[in-house]
Amino acid sequence: MLRNCKFSAVSAAVFTVVAMSAQAQTAPAQAVQQLERVEVTGSNIKRLAAETASPVTVVSRTEIKQSGANTVRQILDTITSTSTNELTDNGNSSSFAAGATGASLRGLGKGATLVLLNGRRVAYYALADGAKETFVNVDSIPADAIERIEVLKDGASAVYGSDAMAGVINIITRKDYQGVGISANYQTGTNPSLQKQATASVVGGFGNMAKDRFNVLLNAEFYKREGYTLADALSSYAPYYKQIVSPALGDPSLVSYPGNLFKGNARTKPVAGCPTSQLNAAGACTTDVNALNQIYDPAKRVNLFASGRFLVSEAVEAFAEASYSKTQTDYLALPFGLSAPGTQYKWFDGNSKKVQLVNKPLIAANNPANSLGVPAGLEYRFMDDLSMWSEPAEASQYRVQAGLKGTFGNWDWETVIGRTAAEGEKNGVGAHRVDFINAVSSGEYKIGGSNSAELLNRMFRQHGLNGSNSTNYIDAKLSGELFSLPAGAVMGAFGLEHREESVLIKSTENVLNAELIGRGSVWIEGDRKLDAAFAEVEAPLFKGLTANAAVRYDKATGFDGHMSPKLGLRYEVLPQMLMLRGTLSEGFRAPNIPETLGKVGLTGFFNRTVDPKRCETATKIRDILKKGNANDVQDSTDAFNSGCSVSVPAMISANPNVKPELSRSATIGFVFDPVKNLSIAVDYYKIERRDEISYRDPDYVLAREGDAGYKDLIARVPVSSTDQARADRANQLDPTAKVSWAAGELVTLLLQYENFGKTESSGIDLDIKGQVGNAEFGTLRLGLTSTYALTAREWDIDANTYRPNRVGLRNTPRLRSIFSVAWTKYDWTAGLRFNYTSGTKLNNDETDESSWSEAACQKRLNPGAYPCYIDSYLRTDLNVSYRGFKGLTLGLNIGNVMNNPAPVNLRDTYSIRPRTIKVSAEYRF
Repeated sequence: MLRNCKFSAVSAAVFTVVAMSAQAQTAPAQAVQQLERVEVTGSNIKRLAAETASPVTVVSRTEIKQSGANTVRQILDTITSTSTNELTDNGNSSSFAAGATGASLRGLGKGATLVLLNGRRVAYYALADGAKETFVNVDSIPADAIERIEVLKDGASAVYGSDAMAGVINIITRKDYQGVGISANYQTGTNPSLQKQATASVVGGFGNMAKDRFNVLLNAEFYKREGYTLADALSSYAPYYKQIVSPALGDPSLVSYPGNLFKGNARTKPVAGCPTSQLNAAGACTTDVNALNQIYDPAKRVNLFASGRFLVSEAVEAFAEASYSKTQTDYLALPFGLSAPGTQYKWFDGNSKKVQLVNKPLIAANNPANSLGVPAGLEYRFMDDLSMWSEPAEASQYRVQAGLKGTFGNWDWETVIGRTAAEGEKNGVGAHRVDFINAVSSGEYKIGGSNSAELLNRMFRQHGLNGSNSTNYIDAKLSGELFSLPAGAVMGAFGLEHREESVLIKSTENVLNAELIGRGSVWIEGDRKLDAAFAEVEAPLFKGLTANAAVRYDKATGFDGHMSPKLGLRYEVLPQMLMLRGTLSEGFRAPNIPETLGKVGLTGFFNRTVDPKRCETATKIRDILKKGNANDVQDSTDAFNSGCSVSVPAMISANPNVKPELSRSATIGFVFDPVKNLSIAVDYYKIERRDEISYRDPDYVLAREGDAGYKDLIARVPVSSTDQARADRANQLDPTAKVSWAAGELVTLLLQYENFGKTESSGIDLDIKGQVGNAEFGTLRLGLTSTYALTAREWDIDANTYRPNRVGLRNTPRLRSIFSVAWTKYDWTAGLRFNYTSGTKLNNDETDESSWSEAACQKRLNPGAYPCYIDSYLRTDLNVSYRGFKGLTLGLNIGNVMNNPAPVNLRDTYSIRPRTIKVSAEYRF
C-alpha cells in the first residue's frame, strides 16, 4: 500500500526534478537517419538520443559471430561485467539446478540480474539453484535468433521491478527477416581433441511490413556437446596437479571390484578372485575407473523461436511471439562404492530435522567372499550394471505472448498478455538404507558374483527431483510528449503490470523420507501475485542538460509494497563530442517462493568445505601417506579431503518472515568522441545491496564454532576409527610427526534464510570503440572493454562492519579486459581478440586465510617452484570469414591460438584449455 512506502532522498529527488534512467550505447546509424523513436534497454520512453544516462554494453550479431561463441552463456562470458564463475550445466551434476546455466552481473548473483527476451521476462528454470535461487537458463535461448544483446550495467528496478538490482541482460532477436537461411558449425579442441560441440540452425521469414503489412519469423536451433572421461583427458593434466593437489589422480581405485577385506580398520587382503593384473604394489585389489569418471558432460538442446507482426491499420500493429526449449544434460555418476568401513553414512533428514547415521555393512564370517574367518569390512564398487548410474537432467520451457501497439496522436502505446512455464527433472539411483545394507550383510548380494536385476533394483532405488513453474502476465504502457520547455519537449511514460506465479519443486518421496543414503531433499510449493505501476519522465532542463526520472511501485502477495526510484542526468558539454552522465537509483528483490514457502527444509551437502579444526591435521597426514606404499598414496587423498575438502550435511530452512532485499546504486562517467568513429566511455559504478536473503556462510559459521549463537548450529561425531587408523599409519611412517585429530567429522550444520547480509560492489568500466579505413585499405575496427573491480565486500553481522575486501581473491579478479581488432575488405573479414584476466590469491576471504593464504599454502603444501596463487591469464582468439560466394558465408574461429594452458591452481579442479578450432557455414536462399 502506498502509505506504507518510505520515500528516500532519491525518491524525493525523482519527484522534485522529474527525471529518471534509461539505457546507453550508440544506436544504429540508420535509426537516427530515419528519425524513428526507439525504445532502449533501461527506459520505457522512446527516443532519438543515442546516449542516455545509464551505461549499456551492446554486443552485435557480427561481434557474436567473431567471438566464436556457440551459446548465450559463451556470448555473455565475453562481456567483462558478467561473472564467468556462475553456474553452468557442465560439471554441476550435484547442483539442485543441474542441467541449467545462469548469468550474473557485478558478482552479485543470478537473483540480482534480470534476463529479458525482447524486453520482457522469460520462464525461470524449473529447478532452483541451491533450491533457493530462481533464474533464467540462458542456454534455453537460441543464439542464432539473436540480433544483439544489450547489457544495462546499472540498477533498473525503477523500470523493470524485482531482480534488476545489478543490471539487465536484454536479448533482442532478429525481426523483419525474409527468405530462408541455414547454418551449421562444429568445434573441437586440438591436443587434446576434446570439448567437441556442434550447432545447426534454420531460419525462415516471409512477408514485408511495408508491402504485405505482415512479417513472420521462424527459427530452430539444435546444439550438441560431446562429453569425455578422465581417461580421455588424463594425459593433458599438468604434472603439478598429481604431484601436489591430487596424488592419487588417475591411479586405479582401491574402491574396487571385487574389492578388499578389512579386519577392524586395517585393509587386510583382496577379495578372492581379484585378478593379479589388478593388484597394486602393496597387494591390494584396485580397479581403473578413469573411463567411467565423466568430467565433461554431454548435452543436447533444441531451441525454437517464432514471431509475427501484422499491421492492423496505419496506427496499430498486432504482434505475437512463441519460444520453446528442451534441454538435456547427461550426467554420469561413478558406480556406488563402499569405502572407509570404520565410518558411518551421514546425511540430514529434513522431515525429522536430525542427522541420519547408518553403519556401513560388514560381511559375515561365512560369506564366500570373506576369507578372514571373522566379520569383515569391505572396500568395494558395485559394477554389476554400469548403465544404471546415468543421471540425466531434462527440462523444457516456453513463452507465448501476444499484443497490440500503436500510436495515438503524439503518444505510443503497447499492451501484452502472455504466459511462461517450465518443467524439469533430475533422476538417478541411490542406495536404500535398509535393503542395501541387508543385502550386503546377509550375503544375498554376491560379492564379485552375478546378481539379478531385481536385487540390484531393490538395493539401489530410483529417485528424482522434479520441478515446475508458471507465470501469467499482462502489462500495458504509454509514452509520449507531455509538454514543452524552452530547451525542448518533456517526454513521459506510464504503465501497469500484473503477474501470477506458481512454483513446485519436490524430491521424490523416498528422498524426502530419508530412505536413500546420502541424498539431500527439498519440497517447495506456493504461488503469489505481483502488481506494479510505473512512471518515467525525461526533461531537457536547459540546453545540453537532460534529466530523467523513474519510479515504480511493486506489491507482492504477503509483503508490503515497495517504491523504487531512479534519477539520471546527462549533460552534453560539447555537442557530439563530450557528454557527462550519472545515475542514482534504489532497487529491490521480492523474496521468492523457495525462500519463503518451503514445506521441508532444504537438505544437502556443502561440498569442498575447509574444516578449520581438521584441515591442518589432514594435510600433514596426506603429505606423509603420499610417501608410503601404493595403498598409502590412495588413502592420502581421502585423508586430505576429510579435513580440507569436506562434504558437510546441512539443512537450510525457509523463512516466511524475510523482507525484500534492497539496494542503492550509483554510476558516474563520461562519453568522449574526440574524432569521428572513435568513442571512449568511462563509468564508475557502486552497488550496495542490503537486507540480503541468505544463510550464513558455512566458512563464517565454522570459524565461530563454539561461540554464542553458533555452537548450536554445528554438530560433530567423535574421531572415527578410520581417522585414527590413518593418523596411526602416518605416525608409523614418520614417528616424529605425532599427528592427532583435534575433532571428529562434521555431521550437522543448521541454517535458515535471514535478512542479515549486505554486499558492496564497485569498480570502473572502460569501453573504447573506433574504426579507420578507406576503399583501398578496407575497414579496421578496434575495441577495448575492461572492468576494473575496486571493492567486493560482505557485511560482518557480528562486528557490525564490512569484512575485508575480496577483490583480488579467489574468483574475484581485479581486472578483466578484452581487446579486439577486426579488418574487413571486400568479402574477407579477419580479427583477433585478446582476453585478459588478472591473477588472484587462493583464499576466498579472511575465513580460510589460515589455510589458503600464500604463506599458509607454502607451509602446508610445500609446492616448491609452483606458485601459491593463480597467475594472470591471456587467451588469444582468431576469426576469419569469407562471403565471396553468393548467399554463402564461411567462417573459421581458432580459440586460444597460442595454446596457453590454465594458470597453476593448487586449490581447484584442473581446467583443460586446449586450442579449439571451429568451422562454420551459413547459406541464405
